[in-house]
Amino acid sequence: MKKSLFLFALLAIMLSGCSAVRAIRYGMPSTDTWRNFALDTIHSGEKKSEVFITTPAHDNFLEVTKFSGGRLNDETVGEYFSRVRGDGALLIIRNDTVLLEKYYGYVTPDTPVSLFSISKALTSLLCGIAVDEGYIASVDDPVTKYIPELESRAAGFKNLTIAHLLDMRTGLDFKEGYGWNPFSQLARLYYGDDVLKHIKGVGFNGAPGESHYYNSMATAILGVLIERAVGKPYAEYMQEKVWGPLGMEQDAYVTLDDKKHRQAKAYGGIASNIRDLAKIGRLYLSGGEYNGQCIVSKDWIDRSTHSSLENNAYSFGWNNITSMREGKEYVTPRFFALGLFGQVLFCDPEKNLIFVTIGEKKGAEYHLLFDDLSGKL
Repeated sequence: MKKSLFLFALLAIMLSGCSAVRAIRYGMPSTDTWRNFALDTIHSGEKKSEVFITTPAHDNFLEVTKFSGGRLNDETVGEYFSRVRGDGALLIIRNDTVLLEKYYGYVTPDTPVSLFSISKALTSLLCGIAVDEGYIASVDDPVTKYIPELESRAAGFKNLTIAHLLDMRTGLDFKEGYGWNPFSQLARLYYGDDVLKHIKGVGFNGAPGESHYYNSMATAILGVLIERAVGKPYAEYMQEKVWGPLGMEQDAYVTLDDKKHRQAKAYGGIASNIRDLAKIGRLYLSGGEYNGQCIVSKDWIDRSTHSSLENNAYSFGWNNITSMREGKEYVTPRFFALGLFGQVLFCDPEKNLIFVTIGEKKGAEYHLLFDDLSGKL
């Protein structure tokens, strides 16, 4: 019996290709899994900008105040994170002044940590820049305009637009399952050695534009499309248009499918540190400008941070917090990007607040904690 199971498992691995072998070898994804893959570096550039202020005179409300109710049990925010976070970091900023900055376990201000699906928001930013610069004529363009070999694949590709990818209204037959299964579609995408091959093989179970379904394959396609449109590798374009102009303090990294194909994992492959991630929040709160320079158009920022209930409060790689008023759900102005292990970039435009946490805590809903805290500041 054991021999039969072994032979079955071996056959399954052989049929599924090297992605299953990689998945079994590296195990469940973690915030350090990115180190196991081929990488491109997103260089920080020569001019580093330290825009966030830390002074002894800053408001220490969050450092000393004990909260109760909800997730907090008569403890400060720092104490709460010390209790539940594990390895990671926490950063809270208002009006460019640091209100709270904490590091846990091995993570330091310079430590790059996998951002997982926050990468989708960063890929959306790159797409907006490509639109502004004319490399992409319109988000209503069909995907096949930029990846023409998809015309001969599943029929749905002919009606799939860039906007469908950004809003996750693709109709793609791709299951976004996070349980540990080395043979799942997501594992094959994440651990596979040829992203474009996986894209070509995906089918459709609905019409593009018909309904919202969050899936990483949508952003995988978008990553290939951006590289085709701008004629540059993902990391190079990100460095040129975002990391350099924003004066990022440290290099970031993006994982690749392999050394041969070198396709960036645009859907979940970026690793960065907490302070540089906070600068992305600052960019969005400022309407796409950074220290007087337009990085991306305000129209793109507005489209990204104003979603609708019809699209599950999701728009162009970002989510909005929803709330209830007189028994009806509505979308608030507060927006966030979310990663698999509780990585969160949360922005409150009404109070000019930025909350960021990175690290390893699957299933944590820190965006809801941050939303609660924003109401107390």
